[in-house]
Amino acid sequence: MDGFRASLYIRRDPAGRGRRWGTVMKRVVKIGLSVAVLVVLAGGGLYALKGRQPAKAVATAETAKFDGIEFSPADLIKAVRADLRQVVRLSGTLQPLNQSQVRSDVAAVVTEISVRRGERVRKGQLLARLDTADVSARLRERQSNLDSARSALKLAEINREKAVTLTQRGVKSQTALDEAENAWRTARANVSAMEQQITMARKAVNDAAIYAPIDGLVAERFINPGERVAIDARLFTIADLDTIEVETLVPARDVPQLRVGQKVLLHVEGFAERSFDGTIERINPTAQSGSRSIPVYILLQNPEHLLRGGMFGTGEAILAEQRGVVAIPAEALRNETGSRAVYVLNNGRLERRAVQVALEGSVDGRVGIAIGVNDGETVIATPGLRLSDGLAARIAGR
Repeated sequence: MDGFRASLYIRRDPAGRGRRWGTVMKRVVKIGLSVAVLVVLAGGGLYALKGRQPAKAVATAETAKFDGIEFSPADLIKAVRADLRQVVRLSGTLQPLNQSQVRSDVAAVVTEISVRRGERVRKGQLLARLDTADVSARLRERQSNLDSARSALKLAEINREKAVTLTQRGVKSQTALDEAENAWRTARANVSAMEQQITMARKAVNDAAIYAPIDGLVAERFINPGERVAIDARLFTIADLDTIEVETLVPARDVPQLRVGQKVLLHVEGFAERSFDGTIERINPTAQSGSRSIPVYILLQNPEHLLRGGMFGTGEAILAEQRGVVAIPAEALRNETGSRAVYVLNNGRLERRAVQVALEGSVDGRVGIAIGVNDGETVIATPGLRLSDGLAARIAGR
């Protein structure tokens, strides 16, 4: 109504006083509205504060009701049955156990080669032939020398027999008999020497044919046809892959835990998750020069010839093994007052369980429990907390 009167007054006032009055009234109305808004906001905030205070009080009361310990889910682990192994880590390069270097026993030219790298050969199989012209000529020469030496021996025997007879009759002196005897002995020695030379010459002829000394695969071939080889020159390497050996260096501190015949699981590069069974065949009596590591030799049977020389393998020598044992984290096992115990969460309370350990130091860090914890029970796996039997406990957020 005041606004209406103000507008009428403005139209009727020729001096302009009504306009100023209308402006003042508008400012008053604006101020009044601003104050009203502030009052409403203040009242709403007060109401909101009053609304939150009871919730805080309830939360405090709720917390005060629980007198125990809260665990995060990461602190609690369920015991499960598992296969556990205690091991010593091993690694090394694979090599065939039986490997033969075939060398030349004569100096000759290679005339024939019967095999290539990677081919399978049997013991006694022909690998190569060398030129036998020279050694055959030497054999014929020595045979001729032997024939001459045998003829000389026969003549020396006849002269000796005559000298013996004539000496007995008094026709010849003892000196003549001694000379005949000496000539006979020399001729006999010459024949023996010539026979040995013949044997060596025949061996040289036979050695011109090269045969495989073992069953296996041709790993290396060092010669080609037409080449001249010297005595003791390398010709072939034959490798038998039926049995593979791994030489691994083990720190001296771990060697007392190993024994001959111990089982080894070996993982070889290129075979993904497949493992190969081996055994410790021998342990070196001394450490390797310049280190404190001791060579340990592992044997693997390789009937399918999947494993090859030069491959690299990593493995585990199994010191102890438990199958289907109740397994818990090592952090859950406690040493208290001279006994070993585990705390189990059961119906909102902690239970202290004295336990009997079946296996420690497994490859995955878990401990095998023989007595004291059952499969599926929840154990406290946080070390350092002071726990007590019967203490109320729960999982945070539940």
